[in-house]
Amino acid sequence: MKTKILLSALSFLILLASTNIGNGVVKAKEGQQVVMLFVEGMSFLDMEAFIGNPAVDKWIKESSAGAVSMRTPGARTAPNGYLLLGSGGQAQYSVKSGTAYHADELLSGRETAGDRVRELGGVAGFGRESTSIVYPGIYRLLTENENKPFSARIGLLGETLAANGMRVTSYGNGDYEEVRQRHGVLFAMDEAGRVPYGDITESSLLPATGYPYGVKTNYEYISKQIQADQKSGLISVQLADLSRLYQLADDMEPSQFARHYQQVLTDLSLFLDQVLQERRENQLIMLLSPAVHARATKEKALLSPILVWGNKDNGLLTSATTRQSGLISGVDILPTILAWLNVPQPSGLTGHVLRVDRERTTISELLDQVKQIHHTYATRPAVIYTYVMLQIITLACAALMWLWGKRREGAIYTGLRRGVRLALLALLWFPFLLLVEGLLGWKASGQIVLGLLITVALLAAFLQEHRSLAHTTLTISGVTMFSILIDGWTGATMMRHSYLGYDPVIGARFYGLGNEYEGVLIGSAILFVASLYQVSRLSGSKELTRKSNLVPIGATLLFGTILYYMVAPGLGTDAGGFLAGLVGFFVAFARLQDWRLGKKGLLLLAGGLMIGIITLIAGSLLTDQPLTHVGRVSQQIVSGEWAEVSKMLERKLAMNVRLIRVSMWSKVFVVSLVVLGLLALRNDRFLRHLALDTPYLVKGFAGVIAGSLAGLVLNDSGIVTAATCIVFLVVLALYAALEEPAHERCST
Repeated sequence: MKTKILLSALSFLILLASTNIGNGVVKAKEGQQVVMLFVEGMSFLDMEAFIGNPAVDKWIKESSAGAVSMRTPGARTAPNGYLLLGSGGQAQYSVKSGTAYHADELLSGRETAGDRVRELGGVAGFGRESTSIVYPGIYRLLTENENKPFSARIGLLGETLAANGMRVTSYGNGDYEEVRQRHGVLFAMDEAGRVPYGDITESSLLPATGYPYGVKTNYEYISKQIQADQKSGLISVQLADLSRLYQLADDMEPSQFARHYQQVLTDLSLFLDQVLQERRENQLIMLLSPAVHARATKEKALLSPILVWGNKDNGLLTSATTRQSGLISGVDILPTILAWLNVPQPSGLTGHVLRVDRERTTISELLDQVKQIHHTYATRPAVIYTYVMLQIITLACAALMWLWGKRREGAIYTGLRRGVRLALLALLWFPFLLLVEGLLGWKASGQIVLGLLITVALLAAFLQEHRSLAHTTLTISGVTMFSILIDGWTGATMMRHSYLGYDPVIGARFYGLGNEYEGVLIGSAILFVASLYQVSRLSGSKELTRKSNLVPIGATLLFGTILYYMVAPGLGTDAGGFLAGLVGFFVAFARLQDWRLGKKGLLLLAGGLMIGIITLIAGSLLTDQPLTHVGRVSQQIVSGEWAEVSKMLERKLAMNVRLIRVSMWSKVFVVSLVVLGLLALRNDRFLRHLALDTPYLVKGFAGVIAGSLAGLVLNDSGIVTAATCIVFLVVLALYAALEEPAHERCST
């Protein structure tokens, strides 16, 4: 009996010890700690000067480094950056929501910040062990993030840590004169705008004559606080000396700015040296910037630097979000912090835990990579805008030449027609040339890039102008299509650096098949197959050769391969492209095989789309690859999170509508439709005559139109897909229309 009583008592004590009863702060993993050092305003322009400082040289070699893409729904400001990092997703700062204060800090002569929070309906100082720091504007901020096409989870990091018994502490501020800027709290606070511990008041600053606004960060005080704090799971530090300096930069004499600049970076490097010297094995220390300064923004150097010291691995950072060595997303920070602290990840996170690429270990590689990314981003508008304008102008001139110059003869008109036809043919080579240009790795101006591309495209057009339409189409579309596929299957190196590829600075897509080349791939694949039919089947006899019988089999295999590439999580990861390609390829194959697309055909197409959607959902959920955006949507559909799915659809629709209104690609699409209408409906109905000469090629046009329209509907940037797809059809049709004077054709 006594033995049973003793065993029961022992079991009770063990159970009691395993619970949170009687414990103040229980760490999910005892002793683990994350220290976030936010250097406001730091860009890669500053990083080069910073890493050259002797005080941090040894630490840089031991760090893992990367570039952070901070994609926020609003301006690229520090508050929006903090919200992105702390919520793990989209959220937008409101200036009217103000900043943070200590609960006992006076807002006026009669009211403290804690009083204000209670007045507004908050619970400052209640419900948790203590609340040192409060954010009175939390309710306005939450309200203004409602009814957005994204689900803002403001305060997610702080709330998750608090729910798991992790202590959160915040230090530092960006105050100057009478202005209070404690935006670092946006990163660490919980859903009620609270941070339990820390110091964001004047203790974090020192009077400093000659420094911007006469103050500097009290690095010694903050360093001692970090060293002494072994209870907090997360310590967040806002360091704003560099930001304050850049606020006054335009008012400073250049040499004075240079002196202050060196002093600020020296102070920062000495502080970092001190923190890292005292770093414990259980500490993960990150240094990053929530937003770059104004000068970097003007120079379009928008990627933020990040340095990490944790495990002994050093190299370049990456994640499943970007799948690019040296590049991460801002949404990856929150999962990484929780993983280090061994805290369960909340559902619905879009980011992934950071990894280290040990094959690339030097920061000089990162600096070169970032320079190339920034150069492409800075010159992209000039290159793409000019390219799009060239398309519009060339199509317009070709249409006018066909309408009013087709009956005119003579050397001048012959020369003009030849010149326009060469320009049209050159346009077809541009997507391929823009893809391979990414291999050059040069930093030439947009004008030089365009000059080279135009020259090479015209040379290629000159070499092909005397070939038949079918052979010309077969060559251009084949080279373009296979280049995209080969590049995609070997890591998409060219697409990542292409002006027509996706942009890591914007951060809408980091891997797979982008909308621009999605349209190019669909259009070029359909025309390649159509021209293959044309070349193999029109041998002067109605009897098909044994070789031509293999064409439908080859076309099916090719279309199937492209669809697999588009949908595969490790390859194209392009759901919209997969569905648009499915529509375009089905229509093209049906027309090339002379199937009648009646009600049964439409039902078959609708059934194919449904099977395609089910395949997407099943493939996304069953793959062992990290979840993509398609995988997350699939999870939401399966789990019945229709509100999130609805917001996603709303966001995609809004993006498409906006691009249709403002994008240059919409103008290309409209001009293409107008030209198609002229070629199809004008008196001589040119497309009907072209169908007599090249019937299979014209049958392929139907697939291009279907794929283009499907891409318009099924993508969030569908107008881009539609324009880059349909231009293949329009350019070829105009090229053929200008081949000979119209009076040589029948007019009926």
